[in-house]
Amino acid sequence: MPGLKRPRTEDNTTASEGVHPSRKRRLEHVEANAALAQAYNDLADEIPSVRLRGAGGICKYLSTESPDQAHRTDAALDRLVKGLCSGRKAARLGFSVALSEVLRLAFSQEKSADAEYFTLAKVTEKSIHLTRPEGKVSRQEQREHLLGRRFAFQAILQSNVVLREDVPDADWELYVKAVMDLACHKDWLRTECSAMLYEFLESGEGTKLTLTRVQGLVGALRQAKLLKTAEGVALWLTVGERWPEALPKGVWAKKSPMSGDEQNSLKKILLGRSEEDEEETTQVKPSQSGTRQSHPSFVWKALLNWLYQRNVSHDFELFWHEIVERGLLHTSASTERKALGLQVVALAVSGALPAYLGLVLNEGIVRMLITQRSENSRYLFDAAKQVLDSIVARAKVEPEVAPRIMHALLAGGASDQQTKTKTIESMLQRADEASLEGVVATFSMVILRPRVDSEGQVDARRRAYADILLNLIRLHKNKHSSGQLIAPWLKQVLQLLVDLGYRDVATEPSPPLADATRAIFRSRLTSCVSLAMDQPAAVVAGILTCILDTLAASWKSLSEPLSKQAKDVLKSAEQARKNIAVKITSQTATDATAAPAFDMLFGLSMVQVYNREADSVEALSDLQESYNAWEAGAESSTGVVELLLSFVSKPSASLRKLAERTFAVLAGNVTAESLRSFVDILQQQENLSGQQQLFEQQDDGTELANGDVDDDNDRMEEEVVDVEDASDVEVVSGDVANASEDDNEEDSDRYSGSDEGADGSAGEDEEAIFDRKLADALGTSGMEEADADSDGSDMDDEQMMALEPHLATIFKERSKIASKKQDNKDAKENIVNFKNRVLDLLAIYVKTQYGNMIAMDVILPLTSLVRTTSSKPTAEKAFAVLKQYFEACSKNRSLPMPEDDAACFAVLSEIHEEVKLGGSKLHANACSRSSLFLSKVLVATEVKHYKRISKMYEGVVYGSEVEGARECVYGVDELVTGDAEAEVIEGLTDGYCEKTSVV
Repeated sequence: MPGLKRPRTEDNTTASEGVHPSRKRRLEHVEANAALAQAYNDLADEIPSVRLRGAGGICKYLSTESPDQAHRTDAALDRLVKGLCSGRKAARLGFSVALSEVLRLAFSQEKSADAEYFTLAKVTEKSIHLTRPEGKVSRQEQREHLLGRRFAFQAILQSNVVLREDVPDADWELYVKAVMDLACHKDWLRTECSAMLYEFLESGEGTKLTLTRVQGLVGALRQAKLLKTAEGVALWLTVGERWPEALPKGVWAKKSPMSGDEQNSLKKILLGRSEEDEEETTQVKPSQSGTRQSHPSFVWKALLNWLYQRNVSHDFELFWHEIVERGLLHTSASTERKALGLQVVALAVSGALPAYLGLVLNEGIVRMLITQRSENSRYLFDAAKQVLDSIVARAKVEPEVAPRIMHALLAGGASDQQTKTKTIESMLQRADEASLEGVVATFSMVILRPRVDSEGQVDARRRAYADILLNLIRLHKNKHSSGQLIAPWLKQVLQLLVDLGYRDVATEPSPPLADATRAIFRSRLTSCVSLAMDQPAAVVAGILTCILDTLAASWKSLSEPLSKQAKDVLKSAEQARKNIAVKITSQTATDATAAPAFDMLFGLSMVQVYNREADSVEALSDLQESYNAWEAGAESSTGVVELLLSFVSKPSASLRKLAERTFAVLAGNVTAESLRSFVDILQQQENLSGQQQLFEQQDDGTELANGDVDDDNDRMEEEVVDVEDASDVEVVSGDVANASEDDNEEDSDRYSGSDEGADGSAGEDEEAIFDRKLADALGTSGMEEADADSDGSDMDDEQMMALEPHLATIFKERSKIASKKQDNKDAKENIVNFKNRVLDLLAIYVKTQYGNMIAMDVILPLTSLVRTTSSKPTAEKAFAVLKQYFEACSKNRSLPMPEDDAACFAVLSEIHEEVKLGGSKLHANACSRSSLFLSKVLVATEVKHYKRISKMYEGVVYGSEVEGARECVYGVDELVTGDAEAEVIEGLTDGYCEKTSVV
């Protein structure tokens, strides 16, 4: 009846699952289709692993035996070939892999009634048919279909179906003809199809092709008239390496396009003009090599590999000169063609035989790289960088080729400054010890025989090479020594710098070395020693020994002969170094630290003698006397300290670092008299008279102000040494931890104000005096403002001539005043710099000798220096030394124990008088810390000293006329308050006295 449902019977369902069998089959089919759809979708994923998973899913689905297996495989082939025409994401890559695997699976299936589709001819025709666009399509869509056909042909090759014996030769000929037809369709397709065939022939599977099929491939190329194209040349050479009998006669002379007889034809072809094009063939014109390309064609790789395998230098040189230099990189070539040429150069650098690198990077190409990298606006700016990047990559993988590449770059005048890259620095940084020796030998050659356009560039080029050598040592500081000996490459560098800086070398440089250039090499040698100062003592000793041995062996060939006195002193010093070497070898307890320090002092002092430094001979003699006294067991620190102070007074980073290192070793032997030398320097006035008194000289300049060290040496030392090699002293920077930002601002005002008062007021007085004298000479001293418009035109010539002597005298006096002001300014800077270096040494001293009694002698001078110096950084550095001294004693719980309490009270009293003199907050802080430290020392010696100290503090607070003295002295309130007496004593003693004993 209508509206009634027929009841379901048991036959319509399965008892076990409750699902109708037909419905179950539909569900399984839907699930299988969904999985297959997902697999096809995965083929377009950008992740390679996902694409491979999709291809595996499709192959798994097609491998399942079923009645319609052949039909499913054929349908899959259709879908995969069509998918190759899609430009979506990575679809072309994924579908290509899946197609090759499905083809492999299809041809391996047993023959059936439906297997007639799975022949090479059928698959080729299917690929052509399915990739042919229907109707009128856009150019982009047409391009997608053509690319899809190319990838379909590649998948056929990758499936190895062409290697099967059961595949007829006719099918193979049909396939290669289809490939040639596609290659002739578009010029870019010719490159794509030829690259596909080249990769297959070069692969391991491609070598299994039979001679017949290779002959069929060559015949198809000849029929398509592609043999005399760039791609045809590459395929010809590839075939000729493995199947020479497959090559026809009459195409190339001697059956080789690389023969000398074919150079002109080959050049035309590689530059974009084929032989067939000249014969007015109907085929598509070959692509022009000058068009823009993101990377060079496979053709260049094939040609270069063929030349590398033959390894005939003449053939490579001829090819490179004619095709690359005079072809792609010719001065009249287009920008696009030059860009391709630089890409070929980069390709050659990455794979050329080591012997060919000099030809690849010849002087002309290197100069082109320099030119193109000189300005960012040049068209080939980035293209040139590709070559430089390939150089760095090659040197990184093969460090042994670095010397050859370095020689080519340096011979062409390249430097990192010119190329705006770090090519040379990167090569030097990655070079191993074996290649470093070759690099140094290369520098030797290019320094002696620099290739420059004009003689005016020689000195600049050699100076640049000297800088690179110094940078080489800096980059490989961890490779300076091998065991107890310095590295061979470092020895080469040192000997080279000695030869160029001091000697008349056996191989005469061309052009000869100028005196200024020799000075540059000498200064770089000193900087090399400075760079090694933070290395172990054995390394420093080895470097100095290498330098001095080389110099000693060439006394007769020195460019500037030594005086007899200098030779005698050097011989004596050399004997002393030999004795020191014996002591170092014996490693006795007393010689373990002092001997290496003396060895370094002797070594660098002897180098100074060779450098003709002022007073260097006398300094070396003084060092000899100090060493003799030390060897005899007598006190010798005074002479050594004076020598170290002379080192730090000179504008040389190496001398300063040597002084600091030596002083750190000998700090324990410093006496009160030696320490007094430091104090005398800190107490000197910061003006011209102070400088003259300090250096015992007249008005004609000082060693500190006008050292013999070259200005360029200073610059290099600041850049390479002072910046790169940070000191291990914690307070060298002079930062004050407790100084607040407000304090610093007020202190800055105080220091800047003092400077202006010293110079500004005097300057104003001098200006007024000058104006008055000038007015008197001109007779205008009594003029009123009303006469300001007068220009003096009523003065006749005789009167003007009479004024000339007076004016000359006035301006001469003015010049003297200006010169004197400049001298005072220079003297102030010199003294301040000298004080800063002395403070560096004192920082080293208090860091290690905080428990030494004589260290207390620096408290008062440092506190006074904070007030008296006109330089705020110097004041901060002096305070930092004090702070480090006090903190070192506190941290190590080791206060000095003076034997004479009266002397200690006297210093404390002077500190309290110092605070009354006023000054900055930094000075008040220094006085407070110094006073509390001395109070701790005295109370730790005798607790009864507290009452006397309390009265002294009370006198400072209530007896001083300085406003705010109570606030300036830290802890005064506690010291004068009886209720807190016990707590104050505990704070002063800082744990050295128990609180119970005080009570």
